[in-house]
Parts: sequence; C-alpha cells; structure tokens
Amino acid sequence: ADEAADVIRSYVDAEVSWHGPHPINDLNGVDALLSEFWQPLLASFPDLHRTCEIFIGGHVHWVAAIGYFSGTFSRDWLGIPATGREMHIRFGEFSAVYRGKIVVTYIIPDLLDLIRQAGYQLVPPSLGKEGIITGPMTGDGVLLTPHDDAEGAKTLELAKVMCANLRTPQLDTFWDTERMMWYGPSGIGTTRGFAEFWDKHESPFDHAFPCYGTHFSGRHVAEVGEGNYAAWVGWPSIRAHHSGEYLGYPPTGRLVEWRLMDFYRREGNLIIENWVPVDMVHLFLTMGVDLFASLRSQVSSNPCTEVPAR
Repeated sequence: ADEAADVIRSYVDAEVSWHGPHPINDLNGVDALLSEFWQPLLASFPDLHRTCEIFIGGHVHWVAAIGYFSGTFSRDWLGIPATGREMHIRFGEFSAVYRGKIVVTYIIPDLLDLIRQAGYQLVPPSLGKEGIITGPMTGDGVLLTPHDDAEGAKTLELAKVMCANLRTPQLDTFWDTERMMWYGPSGIGTTRGFAEFWDKHESPFDHAFPCYGTHFSGRHVAEVGEGNYAAWVGWPSIRAHHSGEYLGYPPTGRLVEWRLMDFYRREGNLIIENWVPVDMVHLFLTMGVDLFASLRSQVSSNPCTEVPAR
C-alpha cells in the first residue's frame, strides 16, 4: 500500500481535482484521493491491475482512456459485497497533465456492472447485452506514437456532426449501419448494428427525455481527437427532464443528469464503434432512485451466494 501511494504521489499533483462516480464524487488533493479512493480500492482488490484498450491524447493537455481494473474481490468495497473471485471493473477516464503531473481527473468505473457481477440485480435486465466490453475491433486503440493531426480533427468533427443530428432522419448516414458496435454501460448494454442501437438505446432514450437536444444544458469539460479516435467528457454531459418511462422506471418529471464520456472510432467517413461510460448510479439518484440503498436492502434480506458468469 505504501509503495502504491508513493507511485500515485509521484504522478499526481498534490492539489489534484478528482471527479468520480457516486457515492465517491468529488475529491480535492492527493491525500483525499488516496484515503477515499485508491486505498479502499486496493484493500478490496489486493492484486488489482489496470489494462487499457484505448489511450489517446494528441497535442492537448488531456489524455483519455478506456479499460478495466481487474483483481480478486477480497473485501467489501463501497458496500458492495466481496465475492472472493476475480472481477473486472470497466472504466472511462480523462486526465489533464501539466508539468508532468496529473492535475484533474474525471473517471467513471461501471459500479452497476460490478454490483451485477457480485450477484445483485438492482435495475431491470438490460435491453442490450451485458458482460465484458471488448476494445477496438482493430486492436489499435492505444496510441503512443504521433498521428496526423488532421485525422484526429476529422474523427472529432464527424462525432460532433453526428451528435448534432441525433434527432434527424440523417442520423444513420454517419454510421457503418451494418457493422457498428455501441458499447453502453450496465443497465443499457451493448448493441450491434444501427437497427439494434436504435431499438435498444436511442429510441427509449428519446422517448424518456424528449427535451434533450432542445433544452440541453450539460457541461462539456474536455475533448480529444487522435488518428481514427475521438472522445469527450461532460460533467454532466446531459441535463434533461425525465418525461417518459426509462429502464423500467416511470416518468418523474425530474431534471436528471448524465455524467458520461463518449469514445469513437472512425473507419473512412463513418463511425464504426462507440463506447459510452455513464455514471448510472448518479443518473438514477437524480431520478430519485438510490441504488446503493437498494443494494443494502438486498444484501440484508438475501445475501447472494450465486455469482453470475461474465
């Protein structure tokens, strides 16, 4: 633990501003980051290791990554019961680096998926497929050498124009409609092809949040484009009124928030892959649903002994 703390201090600024998932949320300074996030995480997963499927930056201070924390779940973490088995926590992350130190981080570990792996179902089954989310089909998402700036700008611009057309009949013209993969968070799931993406994510979302796109008021924090990849983070990225049924929950009329990231891969002039980490626990909290309270209730009334297969 001391060695890990020394490594973290060597790369993270003493006054780092860190933003993570509910119930951890915002931490200020490396001491708080160690005591509230890293030390509890490492105590619960003593053999923890991190792998990246995407790592991009370009000529900006921000770097962005998609990957997994993996390790043996030996001790309860955040009230999630330990399983004694290897678990895989997927994450999306943006960090700003100045003068060789990380000064700002936004990170979304998929806690709802970890809870699902531990054997507790807090929301209705996903319309999409649950389980391990793969990296890019091409296996070239970790970019450690310089790439043509124009290509990164092209990828970022394509993703932006696509998002500007989310509510138009032209939406499918920005995607490889037959081969596209959309990798959503636990609770929504993964889809293949445009028709499945539309049926299992975009159409239910549009029904539940019809004001999105007309009364959008999220906070865009950072964006990067490098080679065939682009990404951005918003905190929250979306604010919209919950006006229709969503993920099994009736409309509340509440103004809900989506802390999320988008990672894109482009082939030619089309988007072919899109990874979307979302802080689902925080999203449900803004809908008036405390998933960690639901977890505590399930754990106390029916401790889980069967852990689902990945």
